Amino acid sequence: MPKACFINGSVKGHDFSRAEKGQQDCGVLTPEGFGPTLEATYETRSRQLRSSCVLAGLMALFAVVAPGQAAPRRPGELAWAIHYDPKTFDPAKVDEQASELVRYLTGGVLLRINRQTQEPEPQLAESYQVSLKGTLIVFKLRSGLRFSDGTSLTSADVAWSLRRVLAPSTQGVVAEEFLSPSEVVVETPDPLTVTIHLPKAVTGVGKIFDEIAIEPANRPSEGRVTSGPFTVSDYKRGQYVRLSRNPNYWRRDSAGTQLPYATGVRLDVLNNREQEISLFLRGEYDLIDSLSPDYFAIVAQKSPQSVHDLGASLNTEQLWFNQFSAAPLPEFEKAWLQNRNFRIAVSDAIHRADLARIAYNGHATPAFGFISPANKLWYNNDLKYPHESVADANRMLAASGFHRNENQLYDATGHPVRFSILTNSGNAARQKMAAMIQQDLAAIGMQVTIVDLDFPALIERLLHKQDYEACLLGLSNVEPDPNEMMNLWLSSSPNHQWNPSEKTPATAWEAEIDKQMQLQASSSSEQVRKLAVDRVQQIVADQQPFIYLVYPNALQAISPQLQGVKAAILSPGPAWNIDFISRKDGAR
Repeated sequence: MPKACFINGSVKGHDFSRAEKGQQDCGVLTPEGFGPTLEATYETRSRQLRSSCVLAGLMALFAVVAPGQAAPRRPGELAWAIHYDPKTFDPAKVDEQASELVRYLTGGVLLRINRQTQEPEPQLAESYQVSLKGTLIVFKLRSGLRFSDGTSLTSADVAWSLRRVLAPSTQGVVAEEFLSPSEVVVETPDPLTVTIHLPKAVTGVGKIFDEIAIEPANRPSEGRVTSGPFTVSDYKRGQYVRLSRNPNYWRRDSAGTQLPYATGVRLDVLNNREQEISLFLRGEYDLIDSLSPDYFAIVAQKSPQSVHDLGASLNTEQLWFNQFSAAPLPEFEKAWLQNRNFRIAVSDAIHRADLARIAYNGHATPAFGFISPANKLWYNNDLKYPHESVADANRMLAASGFHRNENQLYDATGHPVRFSILTNSGNAARQKMAAMIQQDLAAIGMQVTIVDLDFPALIERLLHKQDYEACLLGLSNVEPDPNEMMNLWLSSSPNHQWNPSEKTPATAWEAEIDKQMQLQASSSSEQVRKLAVDRVQQIVADQQPFIYLVYPNALQAISPQLQGVKAAILSPGPAWNIDFISRKDGAR
């Protein structure tokens, strides 16, 4: 997957530069423009009335939107929607979400990450070993493996698939994870053994091989011949992708029944959330991933047994201040924004629980760091962070020479503390948060103006002009491994958003983040990596370059007709254990 792109006002991963090119091939987030009119105050009774009006409006819309399916459902077939056509069915060239889902459902892999435990599990490989230095990986394949067309799968097919992914002509995104892909040597001592010699140790071996589908040597078929649970059997552009059960799939359940249970999967191409929900409520779709709180409420009202709030997702919503030394801002403002006490005071003053309760209808979790508690392997359980306290905020400001005159805060040189927060228009939850933060900061004497911009104008201010004081946006984290966050945290990166492209670290704490992130990226020891990432989490909590606000919860809808689902936050969400999912009314 690509590390990042801007989509509908969130940042997916961390590659800010993609937004300049207008690339949105990472998928489409759910429409969030529905919602109450933004107001400066949130009086309970009027808020409930506005929410009721929104709910009623959406319900009326669903009453008239009842499209038919793109194709009839076959017996035992699962069905749900993807929001755009896959860019490719070639598993080696996947670089966006729709294609990645098809690869996940069709591609046989050596290792698969368990989306609940986040641990790698053997698949086509029955075992594997990594050397102490991390430069040698040995896979032992299961015996008797076959592709969907009945031909044998051996180490020669694995080697060919790996070499193809690593070849520069393929331009495979996953090749980047090998650091020096042209120097990787793949050998096949016997039909069941594959050895991989790496010039440098790589991190996240499980994640890497989770993304490499094994194909027949010299016969790339774009999903028609696979070693995974399904094969691509039909595709009509703009309508659907149909997958059929692989009759030679290697896996069986504990009773010896061949998997997968479902006879197939139909993925309808449908970029309309209202229609998608209408079809789900009619029983024509089996699941929906990543619902917004408003849509979650609609489904909950009609089918309460279908909705699932899994708690905090990997995604974050955050506020940050512009600390770029060459920003076109007055020097006294730069002094505020680069002042640690100022940033901590702002963090102390924000009522995060209220943001989660009001802006997300309770479907968000207060956030204090860049790694969500849902990321079990990497979350720092001992993290110390500023706690909500207006009194502490006032003390921090006073310690830096700020003082109050009635309701206005002034700096030590007599300048009133006034600044604006940029955010994107059309995102109801984010606009509600901005207005609530405006109120919270007024309580400590800061006068805040909210500036809503369409996304091109927002990007122009952020990336090109650096002409802003503060910004409120979201970050969509696809991968749990912190190595995917390198281009956010390294001070030399153009995506180091509060102060991009530093020639040398501007502060000692940024230099320490550089050191620890480089350490976690180069070490083959998971313990060393965890300690380094824990240290970065603590530095970020101490310095508040990003003021984290909430983790939007993972909201899903799963049909009561499905059995075998084990809901998970990590992509592909409720479909991650597809081998065991079936409809109660469907044939196996």
